[in-house]
Amino acid sequence: MTTTPDLPPIVDAYLADLDRALASADPRERAETVAAVREHAVESLARHGWDDASARRVLDELGPVDVIAAEVTPAPAPAAPAPAPGANVEATDVVLPILAVVVWPLAPVTLVWAILRLRSGVGHRRLQWLTIVLSAIPVAVGIVLVLLHNLSLFGP
Repeated sequence: MTTTPDLPPIVDAYLADLDRALASADPRERAETVAAVREHAVESLARHGWDDASARRVLDELGPVDVIAAEVTPAPAPAAPAPAPGANVEATDVVLPILAVVVWPLAPVTLVWAILRLRSGVGHRRLQWLTIVLSAIPVAVGIVLVLLHNLSLFGP
């Protein structure tokens, strides 16, 4: 079993700076990076000597801590909590079904508007589906009435 002599203080300081610079990195990759840089420093110092001049040369070879830290994968962001059901209710989602029922001539407009909001993924989905159903009823009834009226005009 071989032991390595203590690293020069300048190298210890460099490794501590590197560890701090990697604080936002993936923990496993952070540990691997610091260990790899330490191993490289030990090997280089073993070849060139353990004096301060050799330590400075090794650190110059490694480059700035920020450059090494920039190449490391950042830690994954924590998952955002799922919104509570009904938490994203917007005024538009409440007004549209009311308009579809109360002001039935606006049913085609509210139908298209609700479909566009549903497809864009904004607002409260249940209220948008309610608007679609409530708007589709007068639109469908209107289409049937127009068809029946036209058929009676062209009949015998």
